[in-house]
Amino acid sequence: MKKTNPLSLAFLLLFPSLLLAKSVAVLEIQSSNDMLSSPERLYLTDVLRDEANRALPSNQDWTVMSRENATGSASADYIVQAQISKFGSSYVVSTELHDGANNNLVASYTGKGATLEDIENIFKEQSPAFFQKLLETPAAPQVLIPIASSDGFVPVVETPAPVAEVPVAETPIAVADTAATTTETPVATAAVPAADSTAEAQLQMIETLPLVTERQAQPDTTQPVAEVPAAAPVADTTQKQQPQVAEAAPKAEKAEPKAEEKKPEAEKAPAKKGNQPKRFRGGITAGITYNDFYSTKFGLDDIDHGKDISLSVSGADDLLGSYWGVGFKLGMSGMFVISPIFNLRSDLTLALRQGTGKTNASVILSKKKATQKEKSDLKIEYSSSQLNIDLPVLARVSIPRGIYFEAGPMLSFNVYSSSEVKITDVYGSEKFEEDGGLSAVEFDLVTGIGVSRNIGKSALDFDLRFVFGMTRISDANDSPKTWQGQLNVTYWFL
Repeated sequence: MKKTNPLSLAFLLLFPSLLLAKSVAVLEIQSSNDMLSSPERLYLTDVLRDEANRALPSNQDWTVMSRENATGSASADYIVQAQISKFGSSYVVSTELHDGANNNLVASYTGKGATLEDIENIFKEQSPAFFQKLLETPAAPQVLIPIASSDGFVPVVETPAPVAEVPVAETPIAVADTAATTTETPVATAAVPAADSTAEAQLQMIETLPLVTERQAQPDTTQPVAEVPAAAPVADTTQKQQPQVAEAAPKAEKAEPKAEEKKPEAEKAPAKKGNQPKRFRGGITAGITYNDFYSTKFGLDDIDHGKDISLSVSGADDLLGSYWGVGFKLGMSGMFVISPIFNLRSDLTLALRQGTGKTNASVILSKKKATQKEKSDLKIEYSSSQLNIDLPVLARVSIPRGIYFEAGPMLSFNVYSSSEVKITDVYGSEKFEEDGGLSAVEFDLVTGIGVSRNIGKSALDFDLRFVFGMTRISDANDSPKTWQGQLNVTYWFL
């Protein structure tokens, strides 16, 4: 007797599972304008792939393709693709599941979060119900092994029941016509004692049978059992195998309610607090400041003199033009997030302002009864320092791509101040120093422009501000008003 090829036997045993298996390819997450780094995209893709593995069990013939195999997604039965973009200052994710054969949309969901960790939570919460759609789709084709007879074909569904041992040269197999192909149709076989058959004879018979596939029908428990003529002992074997075939059907029926029970749980799952956008953010801020004065002549035109003396000083404008200095600021920041477009920000910073200016001036002294005027050339050097606590309250308007504008008032409380004037003439040098003397509160207006960038759960702001003093820094009539240019960096970590 011809021996059966082991490869043919393995193919017959594995062929049904190959047809029933379904593959899912999870493509790498897409983002625009390098919004996500490569490690961030790979990590979020792995999170989505892990959720697919948990929702689609391998024991139900589901295969989730690896990252390397997912690149060739043309061979996949289903394709998952996620796109992450920006809406205001928030991340928006859109996930779609397509049929690989016709590109039809099977399922989808969207979500929004302030950070990438929020997007990760959205994947974990939405994926169970998302992949549940695949478990609810109609079952895949089932492999049937028909037994040919003079009256027709009886499909034999592959079940856990043992294969009956049938010799080659025995009584012909007689079966009745079957109206519908179901999982509970009785199997007609030759009633020959199993002890008389051999494995080689059985495999030779299986090799001669054609393989056909038909769509699985719904179980029909009312299907009558085929009658077999009394002359053939086929009925004995049919009665023995019928309970075995019937036992497989309830197992398949019980598997479906389990998938349906998971759907309400996923839909009713409450959203985590991490998905809610933050309403308050806190951080630290620091900056470098350019300090200058305007609207002053440093009191040089208001020098006290007697009634009979007239005094004028030239070069005061040169002193104002040459005065400037560099300072710094450091403190805390807080921001109320009203919407993705409009926010309200406030800072509490300690700021050092300082500057120096000098000029070559001329002092002209004249008396009313004298015909001659006295002129003296002077060199004036002026420097000042201030330590203030600044409290701005700014309205912030954001536009796409992270650019924002801000404006609002600022109160500046003077903590310490000092000034020094050095005058040099032909007679030598004289130095005048003063501590304090500035107003306790200064009122300013602030405007600026900046850009914001997210760093995981944190964010980094860079902005350029201009500060214009609305009040003078002291009670003197010719006291200066301040103006500043600030280059600030703010790190939001709360």
